[in-house]
Amino acid sequence: MTYISYRKRVIFILLKSLFILVVLSACPSVKAQTQPRYGNLRVVVNNYRNRSGQIAFFLFSSGDQFPGHTEKAILSSYVKISGITTEYTFTNVPLGACAVYVFHDEDSNKELNTSFIGMPKEGVGVSNNAKGHFGPPKYDDAKITINKPDQSISISLTYL
Repeated sequence: MTYISYRKRVIFILLKSLFILVVLSACPSVKAQTQPRYGNLRVVVNNYRNRSGQIAFFLFSSGDQFPGHTEKAILSSYVKISGITTEYTFTNVPLGACAVYVFHDEDSNKELNTSFIGMPKEGVGVSNNAKGHFGPPKYDDAKITINKPDQSISISLTYL
């Protein structure tokens, strides 16, 4: 065997090995499995006193002005009431701690109606069905952990 044919054979083997390596590295079963960084949170709301209006949904990632300042929520939505429960699924929620605040927007004005002393006139609720003492519930009491791709919680509204 001549030196040139030996060299061609070595190059062929190296190219073949490189091709196999590229194909295997593109295969999902060979790649390292990465953990998801986001999940979906399905929120089911019940116990509203009538079926007028809509339910407002707010997701907070910190206790910064939770629950009163809905502009601080990282995700929000409004869903028209159509049955005995109303649900909404927050998608692409960062894994970790968060809290949900909901209210029954009976007149569909996208605001929580309150009395002259600040008491809600419409139904309110938070995750873990946490209750406040002389004020709204605390973030730490309402905090839940998103640690799976799909999770569900239920919130019962309270009318004060």
